[in-house]
Amino acid sequence: MLQNHAINYTTARGHRYGGAAATTKDQSIRLKADETIYSEGEHALTIYHVEAGAVRIYRLTAAGQRYILSFYGKGEWFGLETGDIRTDFAEAVCETCVTPFRANHDAVVPIDLLHIALTNLAKAQHKQLVITEQSALKRVAAFVCEMADRHPGDCEFDMMISRSDIADYLGLTVETVARCFTKLREKRILCLNGKLQRIVRLLDRDALISLTI
Repeated sequence: MLQNHAINYTTARGHRYGGAAATTKDQSIRLKADETIYSEGEHALTIYHVEAGAVRIYRLTAAGQRYILSFYGKGEWFGLETGDIRTDFAEAVCETCVTPFRANHDAVVPIDLLHIALTNLAKAQHKQLVITEQSALKRVAAFVCEMADRHPGDCEFDMMISRSDIADYLGLTVETVARCFTKLREKRILCLNGKLQRIVRLLDRDALISLTI
C-alpha cells in the first residue's frame, strides 16, 4: 500500500499499484479511481493531504458489506489514527493526487494534528445525526449540502462520487438515492449534469437547507 511511500521514497517510487502511484518531486502521489491508499491492519505511519480528486474511507462488516465512513476532497487531511494500526480502508474515488506525511513525534507536518482530529470528530457526529434521525430524502439533501459546503460560493460543482458510494455512506440503497435525487430535481432544488450525472447545479440553496432541518 501507499504507506511505503512515506517510509522509503527512493525504493518505492513508481513501482507499485500498477504504476499509478507515480511520485513527483514534491512527493505527491497520483492514483487511479478505486486504487487503494491503505488497508485495515496496516501500521499507521502516515497521514495524507488531498491535492486533487477525492478519497473514501470505509470499513467492512463481518459479512463483507462496505460501510463508508467519510469522504475527503481537495485541501482536506485524512489517515490520522488513535492507535498504531489502521482500522479502516482508504481508496481514491476518482483520479486523485495526495501527499503523504509521516505521523510520528519527530515528523514536521504543516498542520495542527489536534485540529484534524477535532474536525473529523465533528464530521462523524454530524453524519451520525443525519443517518439516525432523518428520512432518506433528508439524508440525501444533507449530503448535497455537505458537498456544497466544500465549494463555497459556487452554484455548480462536481460531486465526483457515485450513487453506490452515496448509498453506502448514507445507509440507503442505490435505488433510494436515485429516487431522492429525482425528487430534488422535481422540486427544482437542483439539477444534475454531466455524463454520470455527478455535476450538481444548485437552483434553490435555501430550499435544500430547509429539507435538512
